[in-house]
Amino acid sequence: MNYRQFADTNLKVSEICLGPMRFSAKSPSDDEKSQAGKRALERALERGVNFIHSSYEYGTRWAVGEVLKNHSRRGELHHIIKVPVPDFDDNSKFDATKFKLRIEEALRDLHTDCIDVLQHLQRARLNSNELRIPNIPAVEEPMLEIFEKLKEEGKVGYLTTFPYSQEFAREAIKTKAFKGMVAYYNSIEMDMAEFFPLMEQQNQGFFCIRPFMSGLLTDKRVDRNELEKDDRFNDPLWEAAYNRLALLNAQLGSEINSWTDFAIKFGLCHPIVTSLIVGLNTEEQVDGVLDAADGNYPDLNTFNKALTICRENGLVKSN
Repeated sequence: MNYRQFADTNLKVSEICLGPMRFSAKSPSDDEKSQAGKRALERALERGVNFIHSSYEYGTRWAVGEVLKNHSRRGELHHIIKVPVPDFDDNSKFDATKFKLRIEEALRDLHTDCIDVLQHLQRARLNSNELRIPNIPAVEEPMLEIFEKLKEEGKVGYLTTFPYSQEFAREAIKTKAFKGMVAYYNSIEMDMAEFFPLMEQQNQGFFCIRPFMSGLLTDKRVDRNELEKDDRFNDPLWEAAYNRLALLNAQLGSEINSWTDFAIKFGLCHPIVTSLIVGLNTEEQVDGVLDAADGNYPDLNTFNKALTICRENGLVKSN
């Protein structure tokens, strides 16, 4: 397992962060899915993964906690959690009590003394830039106040933003309140890559979510003509994504032996990316992803080709 330092901090985490989003039932159960998920986490820890992403929203922390409670490596692990405050129905008001609650429940459920990275989500209903961006200053001051208190207590490490959009990301970066960003990122979703140069200048780091684009960028689904009739990727909603993929395939397809492996390797080819947050539900999935994260990644020419394709076809807005 390879490890990377988060920006200029002393936090060093595995290149793969296990995401237990759907790896178990949503309440304690002995069903096969939950058992397989717990075995997947055990396998990941055995192979050197030291970084785990979780959220109270997933309903799977009970399974993570069962594995970690008495695990010999528990004290070596690092955690990143979602902190959606204000949430959709909070009328855009920041609640320090709720923010602290999200931390305290994670500390309890994950059997740890510190949450190393907070993935802050500023939500609204509707979740639009028009509602969220003007509210950034009103959220920032009280959020930083409670965050610093928790940091002094040793309960949290670093604050990152999950921006949802380029426009919000631009304004969030300007505040310099965050040590980095957590965002969707893969070879056909490169909106946030536009900010990589600025983030590097400001010593910020990046955590990638959705390197497989929900499963589309895998050998199983990359060829839409080979999908089973009931596969969800047959839905017209995925038409634009497959069109993007066709553009990328025309330029890079001859260099790719496995799209599943390429998704992992591409995600890690840029040095600003600290770790890929990947939903892993079985031991086989863990082994496949960790085998691909072998340190043998494309150079930045491949990154630049993919970004150019996105730019030239209007798939990202140039920063």
